[in-house]
Amino acid sequence: MFAELAAGSAAIVAGDVVLIAFSWKSRTVLAGVAGAAGIVLIGFAITSGLTSRAAEAALVGALVFLIVGAALHRLGQALERLLDVDPDDKS
Repeated sequence: MFAELAAGSAAIVAGDVVLIAFSWKSRTVLAGVAGAAGIVLIGFAITSGLTSRAAEAALVGALVFLIVGAALHRLGQALERLLDVDPDDKS
């Protein structure tokens, strides 16, 4: 069980780092905050021992933060594209 949780936490941290990098590049704050919160939860899971129930709950929470952060990033990009379109421009 330890190996699976360690591999899962490494994958989630990698996803959070990529999310923070994309958020930094596109200047989306909420997605970056969600990615940072996921990394903090992974740190909690590691310090509490990856075999406890609290660590499993922290990993699930970090995964949720990663998914919500990615959705917020995509939503922000879509809204930015909508706001950049000039309504009087017919081309």
